[in-house]
Amino acid sequence: MAVVLKTLSAVLFVCAVTCGCAATRTEVDATKLKAVEGIWATLPTYPGTVEVDSSRSSYEGRVWVEKNYKSDAPFDDIKRFYTEKLTQSGWQFVGERELKDRGRFRGEQLLEFRKDDFELDVQYAGGRKADLGWDYSIDITSH
Repeated sequence: MAVVLKTLSAVLFVCAVTCGCAATRTEVDATKLKAVEGIWATLPTYPGTVEVDSSRSSYEGRVWVEKNYKSDAPFDDIKRFYTEKLTQSGWQFVGERELKDRGRFRGEQLLEFRKDDFELDVQYAGGRKADLGWDYSIDITSH
C-alpha cells in the first residue's frame, strides 16, 4: 500500500509541475497577437487608402489580423508599392496568383509574402468590390 501511495504521489507531483510550467493556448495566442500587432504598427499604408473594416481571429495556435481598405488606386500601383516596401523590410515575395470566386475569375489578385513565422497577403477584390465592400485587403497570419 505504501508503494502505491508513493507512486501515486510521484505521478501527481510530476503532473502538477508539468502543468504549472506549460503556457496555455490563451497565453500563446496573446503573445502571437502582440507580435502581429507589432508588425501592423510598422507596416506602411498605401497613400489615399481608407480603412473600412478590420478583424482578428485565432485558430489552432495561429493568429490572424485583417484590415480592409477602399482605394481608387490601380492594382499594379498597390502591387509595386507593397512589393518594394515589404522586401526592403525583409519580407520575401512568395508569389502572385489570381483567385477564383465560385469557379470564376473575376479579377481578384493575391500577393503573398513571408517573414520568419509570419505570412502577409495583399488581396485585390477585382470584380467583387461591390459585394465585399472593400477594394484591398491585407492580412497577417502567425504560424
